[in-house]
Amino acid sequence: MTFFTGKSFLNKWLGKLKADLRRHLPADSTVQNPPAGQEEKRPLSIRIALVLNLLNYPLFWSGIILCCWLVFEYVSAPFLPSAVRAQVQTYSRPLVAVFGPAAVGYWTNWLAIKMLFHPQRKNAVWWGLIHARREDLINNLVAGIQTAVISPEIIRNYLYEHGVLNNFTTMVARAVDGVIREPEFQQELRAVIVDLLTRISTDPRTKEQVDAYLEYLIQKWSTGNIGGKVLGWTKELWGNAVRKQVMGLLAQLPASADYFLPRIIAYLETLPVKMIAGEKTVERLVADVIADTARRIDLEQVIRAQLAKLDPAALEHLLTGNITAELVFIQTSGGIFGFLVGLALLYPSVRPVFLLVGFVLWALYRRTVEKK
Repeated sequence: MTFFTGKSFLNKWLGKLKADLRRHLPADSTVQNPPAGQEEKRPLSIRIALVLNLLNYPLFWSGIILCCWLVFEYVSAPFLPSAVRAQVQTYSRPLVAVFGPAAVGYWTNWLAIKMLFHPQRKNAVWWGLIHARREDLINNLVAGIQTAVISPEIIRNYLYEHGVLNNFTTMVARAVDGVIREPEFQQELRAVIVDLLTRISTDPRTKEQVDAYLEYLIQKWSTGNIGGKVLGWTKELWGNAVRKQVMGLLAQLPASADYFLPRIIAYLETLPVKMIAGEKTVERLVADVIADTARRIDLEQVIRAQLAKLDPAALEHLLTGNITAELVFIQTSGGIFGFLVGLALLYPSVRPVFLLVGFVLWALYRRTVEKK
């Protein structure tokens, strides 16, 4: 028979219990993925932004081309005949008047976004505004996360409101009952009991303590009747016999494992029933323990330490990783609005059209905006 230490026995069967719980726990039902072929429809504004973002590279290169043209026009002006220069300007000025504001709008927004994060290192000229306020940003993130995301009260309320612990006690009780009823568990439990009783019975310290306690009882034992007094006078004679008898019983402890095992198993089998009977109390207790444990953790220090480990590039990715398309739209929208302004300045006749379109969009917004 293979003997198990108490530690290996607990590790094995706690692991088995944990595996059974994982197998029976329901998947998280709080996050519903849309069925295949029925992906969530994106809002109109996002779809429009993604389409307009296609103009990102054309606007980028149009600004470079425009800058090169302006330099070329200025440098070549002294060398061109007046007639040729006038003819070139006839075609170039309308283009510059329209695409100039578009390029300025695009590149100023591009530069403003870049200046939020770059340069990433402190210098004497300009330090990216986000990195210059790194400590303030971390403090605000820590405060916001701790108070609005993972505070102990939020954790407790989430467990209650979303029913995370619903039927949790029942599942634990069933898993415990399944483990207790396994023949292998009972066999190994018997081996652990035998090992424990053997250690107790063969440990010299146990014998010393039992013998000392028996000596104490024998010396203190006496009664008021005549028989008791006679026994008290003769305790030196019968005391040794009592010691031998008790020590003999102590040596027989490992053999009594079969006596203790059914009683221990019977008691363990009552635990699942008791757990289910007190299900609500247990679930409330588990939720409170989880919340109290979270309260004992210095969440502020943990969050602050993790954010402080981020280098400038990682911090920038954390803040902008999921809004890249939106940042690109800021750039392209600057170019588009600049282009429209250029058209309105160059061709006054389109101004009423722009005004009418703006009014229609405003009216459509007011009619369809969600009310609080």
